[in-house]
Amino acid sequence: MRPLDPRLLRHASAAKTFMVFTTALGIITAGLVIVQAIILGELLASVFMDGKQLSSVRGQIVGLALIVIVRTALSWLNDVVATRSSALAKNQLRTAVMDKVADLGPVWVSSQRSAELATVATRGLDALDVYFARYLPQLILAAVIPLSVGVVILTQDVLSAVIVALTVPLIPFFMALIGKFTQDKVDSQWNTLATLSGHFLDLIAGLPTLKAFNRSKNQARAIREVGDDYRSATMGVLRISFLSAFVLELIATLSVALVAVSIGLRLVNGSFHLREGLIILILVPEAYIPLRQLGTHFHAVQEGMGAAVRLFEVLDTESPQEVSLGQQAPTEPQTVNFQGVHFTYPGYDVEALSDFTATFTSGTFTAVTGPSGAGKSTALNVLLKFVDPTKGTVTVDGHPLTELDTASWREKISLVSQHPWIPNGTIREAIAMAKPWATDSHIAQACAQAGLNVTDTHEFAAGLDTHISPSSGVSVGQRRRIALARAFLRDAPIVVLDEPTASLDGATEDLITQSIADLKARGKIVISVTHRESLIAIADQVVAL
Repeated sequence: MRPLDPRLLRHASAAKTFMVFTTALGIITAGLVIVQAIILGELLASVFMDGKQLSSVRGQIVGLALIVIVRTALSWLNDVVATRSSALAKNQLRTAVMDKVADLGPVWVSSQRSAELATVATRGLDALDVYFARYLPQLILAAVIPLSVGVVILTQDVLSAVIVALTVPLIPFFMALIGKFTQDKVDSQWNTLATLSGHFLDLIAGLPTLKAFNRSKNQARAIREVGDDYRSATMGVLRISFLSAFVLELIATLSVALVAVSIGLRLVNGSFHLREGLIILILVPEAYIPLRQLGTHFHAVQEGMGAAVRLFEVLDTESPQEVSLGQQAPTEPQTVNFQGVHFTYPGYDVEALSDFTATFTSGTFTAVTGPSGAGKSTALNVLLKFVDPTKGTVTVDGHPLTELDTASWREKISLVSQHPWIPNGTIREAIAMAKPWATDSHIAQACAQAGLNVTDTHEFAAGLDTHISPSSGVSVGQRRRIALARAFLRDAPIVVLDEPTASLDGATEDLITQSIADLKARGKIVISVTHRESLIAIADQVVAL
C-alpha cells in the first residue's frame, strides 16, 4: 500500500474533508513557524547585540507568546478533528467491507478464512487510527513546512539553503529504504495474527467436541506456540521501528550541525550577521522535525496499512453480479423459471447443480427436497444471485436473471436460512431489521405468524425488549422463530425458507404450516427446502433433487 493510497480516500470520504482541513492548518502552522523564528531571531539580536532592554522589546515578547499559544491551540484542534475524522473514516471503511462481503455472498465467504476477515474488519481497521489521526496530518506538514522554511532560509543565506536542500531528502530516502526492509516483517506479523485468529476461532467452534473427547487441554500448547510466534514478529517490527527512529534522528542532528558550523565559522570572521544566523538556526530544525515525526508515524501505521492491503483485496473483488445491464427487478415477480441450470464451484470438477429445471409461480408453494449435497443450497444461491449458472438460464417474468439489478432483485426476497443470524440487541430490533419503520402492532402480528409468543414472560422476560445476541439469550428454535417473524414482517413477493420447521415442536410446526398457506393465498411465491412431510403434504409442487 502506498503512503497516500487514493483507494483509502475513495472509500473513506471523511478523510478527504480532513485532508483539506489539515492542509489549511499546515499552511497556517508553516507561517507561524517562520514568523516565530524571525521574531525570536530579531529579539535575541536586539538584546545581545544592540543592548536593548527587555522593556523596549515587550511587543515582540507578547507577539512571540501569542504565536506559541496559537500554535498550541492549532495542534489541539488538529488532534480533535483528526480523532473524530479517524473514527468516521474507519466506520465508512468497515461499512464498505461489510456491504461488499454481503454482496459477494456466502459462496465467496466460504472460500475465505473467516477469522482473517473478522480480524481485518475489527483490529485491522482499528490499527488505522494512527494513519488517519497522526500520519496523514504529518504527511501534509512534512510537505508544507520544509518547503516554506527552505524558501525563507534561501532569502537569508544561500549556503545554508543548499545544505538543507541536500540533506532533507536523506530522511525520506532512508525512511523508504527502511520501510522496504520492514515490509516482510510486517507481512509476517499480519500473517501470524491471521493464523492465531483462525486457530483460536476453530478451537472455540470445536471446543464442545474437544471437551467430549478430553482433548481440549492439548490445544493449549498449540495456542501458546502461535502466540509466541506473533509476539516475536511484533517485537521484530518494534525493534526495527526504534532503530529507524534513531537513524532518522542522527541524520537530522548531523544536518543541523553542518548548518550551525558553517554559520559559526562565518560569524567568527565577521562575514555574517548574528540576526540572520539566529533566524536560520531557529528555522533549520523546524525543517527536519516534520520529516522525523513522519518517519516515526510511518512505522507506527505499518500494521494498519498491512490490514488495509487485505481490505482492498476484498473491496476490489469483482462479483459476477457486478457485470449487469442495470435493469431494475420487476415490481411484483410472477414467475421464476429455471431451465437446464448447471453450476460447478471454482476448483471442483463435480457439478454441484446438474440440469435443474423448475418453474415457481405466484400463489404457489414449492417444496424442494433431496439428500445432502444434491444441490438445494446451490439452487438458492443461484436464485439470490450469489452465483451465476455455468450453464442454463434463469428468467423472471421472461427477463434473464443475470440482467436484473442485484440489489433491487434481493429486495423482492425474504430469506430464512438454515442457520439464521440475529444481531446483538433486543428481539424488537432483530425483527424490525426487515422493516425499520414497522410499528409494534405489525411486529406482534409477524411474531404471531411465526409462533413467537413475546408476551410469555417465562420465555421472554422483557417481551420485545428482551436482550439477545448471536451467541446467547435464545435457543435454536427461538432463533428460527425470530428469523421467520422477520421474514413475515418483510412481506416480500418471494419467500425462501430453508428447513423452516427444524427444531420446532409439533404445535409450532402446524402454525408455521398455516402461515405458509396464508402466504400462498396472498399471491406470494413460496419456496422451501424441507424434508418434513407436513410441509411436503401442502406443497403445490415437489421438486426432488
